[in-house]
Amino acid sequence: MNKWYAGLCERFGLNAYVAGNYQKAEHWFRKLEQSEPTSIRVLRNLGVILLAEGRPEEAERYLLKEEKLYGASFYRHSALADLAYATGKRKEGARRYRLALQEPECAEGGAAHHMSGLMEKRLAMCEDEKRYAGTRKAMELFRQAEELREGGSHQEAIEKFLESFALDETNWPALNNAASIYMNALKLPAEAEPLFSQAFELSHSIQVARNVELCQQAIDRGQKKK
Repeated sequence: MNKWYAGLCERFGLNAYVAGNYQKAEHWFRKLEQSEPTSIRVLRNLGVILLAEGRPEEAERYLLKEEKLYGASFYRHSALADLAYATGKRKEGARRYRLALQEPECAEGGAAHHMSGLMEKRLAMCEDEKRYAGTRKAMELFRQAEELREGGSHQEAIEKFLESFALDETNWPALNNAASIYMNALKLPAEAEPLFSQAFELSHSIQVARNVELCQQAIDRGQKKK
């Protein structure tokens, strides 16, 4: 695979991930994997994408392989911390968040300083067995909300997503999903905007930033029609 096509695969894969199309993102990174199976961009991105797709065991294999080949780093610790947090490995999650927070990227002025607040909150929950148990209930409510959304029960899904967030203040995908229903299914961008904004403040996710932008555009279009 030549460098031009490899770059194209990466760009298409990242664009699909930002758009929330994880299957398409995986498709493009699988193509890239055929030519560079041990590159950081393949191992890390497939790890993150597989976790987003709800395939944590496969995601862990890719992320641990990256760490084995390239050593410990902030981004490897943080990705493995998120994976441990999501899969119920409380102590491992705490260990990884602690290590990530010690890396220079998390210091003031560091490239990942904006992520430190979320990780500090997750570390505190991982260190508190009772609070962490609440995050497991939050995940169950999140799954119920997804089922309601797929079944077309939009308002009930929003309520479940917000219940999930109430039990886990770091669960920004719940806010993002509730806002997406408001904007896309119910055509209520004004109700979606504060949820998208809150999700972005927590995550600083490129995907959520794009949702904030699209939501504001929809609000502006609505105001122009009045």
